[in-house]
Amino acid sequence: MTLFRQLMLTIIAIFSLMLIVVMGINFNSTKGYLIGQLKSTANDSATSLSMSVSDFMALEDYAAVESSINAVFDSGYFSEVRIHAYDNNQNIDRSSDVIIEGVPNWFIKLIDFDVPVAKAVISNGWNELGQVYITGNAGYAYHQLWLATRDLLISFFIIGAVTLIFGSIALRYLFKPLVELEKQAEAIQQRRFIKTIRVPKTRELRSVVLSMNRMAEKLEKEFASEVETAQWLQAKAFKDTVSGLGNRSYFENRMKSHFAERERGIDGLALVSLVDLAKLNNECGYESADMFIQSAADILAKKVASISSLATVARLSGADFVLLIPNIDCHQLKLIVDDIMVDLVDLNTASISYSISVANIGAVIIDGDVDRSSAMSQVDAALREAKHKGVNTCKVFDLKMGKDAEISRTVWKSILETAIQKQSFGLKKQKVVMLGDTEETLHEEVFMNIEHYGKIYHAGYFIELADQFGLGRQIDQVVIGRVIEYIKSKHVGAPLTVNLLASSYAEPDFIAWLDKTLSLLKPEVKSKLTFEVSEQSVLAKEEQTNTLVQMLKSQNVRFGIDNVGKQFSAFQYLQTLMPDYVKVDSSYTRMAAGKESESFFMHTLCKMFNSLNIEVIATGIENQKQLTSLARFDVAGGQGFFIGHAQDM
Repeated sequence: MTLFRQLMLTIIAIFSLMLIVVMGINFNSTKGYLIGQLKSTANDSATSLSMSVSDFMALEDYAAVESSINAVFDSGYFSEVRIHAYDNNQNIDRSSDVIIEGVPNWFIKLIDFDVPVAKAVISNGWNELGQVYITGNAGYAYHQLWLATRDLLISFFIIGAVTLIFGSIALRYLFKPLVELEKQAEAIQQRRFIKTIRVPKTRELRSVVLSMNRMAEKLEKEFASEVETAQWLQAKAFKDTVSGLGNRSYFENRMKSHFAERERGIDGLALVSLVDLAKLNNECGYESADMFIQSAADILAKKVASISSLATVARLSGADFVLLIPNIDCHQLKLIVDDIMVDLVDLNTASISYSISVANIGAVIIDGDVDRSSAMSQVDAALREAKHKGVNTCKVFDLKMGKDAEISRTVWKSILETAIQKQSFGLKKQKVVMLGDTEETLHEEVFMNIEHYGKIYHAGYFIELADQFGLGRQIDQVVIGRVIEYIKSKHVGAPLTVNLLASSYAEPDFIAWLDKTLSLLKPEVKSKLTFEVSEQSVLAKEEQTNTLVQMLKSQNVRFGIDNVGKQFSAFQYLQTLMPDYVKVDSSYTRMAAGKESESFFMHTLCKMFNSLNIEVIATGIENQKQLTSLARFDVAGGQGFFIGHAQDM
């Protein structure tokens, strides 16, 4: 029960107690007054009647006595008037039943009136002739007592209602700081460190508000320190200080993670080698050499960012850079390499490079059958051939891997449009389990594929193309619809998780459609639905992601962020989005099972996420060693081929 309700109930209880006490006092005083009035009236009437009939009694004129009795009785204040004559030992009386009008029966039964009886002796001289008995009428007393009680109750109820209304208004005004404190405490629990701007004047509340503000400020600084530490450690280990790109360790971890994926598409791998960097350093100084490296790195980073959020670019050594671009065909790779070379040659025009000879680029197309060492050997051979050809040249190797690599963009567009129209995407689900003894299934992630001429193509082959064709939204709508129907028709134990494309929720119409779709679902169906977005999508579409997240929260639907830690990014977005869980990139899972210096990164990330009450899920678990190593960290769940392969839905 809220404090407001407790205080209101206390006020009502006090007011009710006051009403009972006042009612008791008023009732007793009114009752006593009415009884006194009746007794006084009866005594006066008895004395007056005894004096008026004394002469008639002496003459034994009983008819006149009866007339006097009638005159007194007709006044209406008495229920009985009786004269007892000693001479003949007879009674002359007048009486009637007591009729009480305008008074509820329950009130009459509740109140017991001791009706007074007045007596007076009738005498003539020294002779006593008889005695007068007058009994008061309780009807008058009941009526007067009821009117007084009723009026007092009505007055109290009116005063009480007015007091409660104005009291509640006053209490709500006084409780405004407490309401803000409650919101502030709830926000702090969710690691949103808001401060109460309006400080109340009440001394006790003012002290509490100021203390909460100081605590929020301190916690905010501590969390910011944790974020800075995580970023500093990440940059120290994986970031090249000159170019600002990832270093060799970063690229090797990314390569291990990427090539460990069982369902890879067609990827592009490129080596960029700057020419005469050593000469520039020796003759013009390290500042000129650093400017050359930084300018080349900016060109590569901008180009990669415009291609795909999944692409990786890093500096391998002094003059060598490497690019890994998932889901790309040979034609696109050649266009990208040519564009990069054009931009690099412009560095000579800007007098940044040593000479007109700026760089050479070697690139290769690889598929899921090519392992990491073979891919690096192939791209190194392509770079050697480019250098052999001459100044500012490029060489792209097409490995001609078969018909799957020869599907043109036009054909892919047709395949995707047909799959959308027929809703013929294949769906699989892979479980995410709670790490520990229970191994309870937290949720099952949904993956999609397409069948074309008997060959199954997973999403890695076509998802980037779908975005380029503007079909991402339609694909997501089809998949969401299929998953909802599956939940309705099957007995689903764990929630099903759908990954959303950034191009989908970047459109307000898609969010409106999803909001309406979720609103029409029963609570038991909605509880079995979860959504995920990738960290790359969050960084690219942060405002749209926040709109999506707020809608999902309003619908009470869980959501998470995938591939966390894959990019060099600030983690402040977590405080804004506050996901239910994060899936840490698989490269951190491998580091957790590696050297102690590498596993420290996983520890730092888990500590930061758990400080925000965000569940941590490790991905890419492929062996028992990794699973055992994760037990050292505060990891809620795990996902990977060691835990369970994707199963058909």
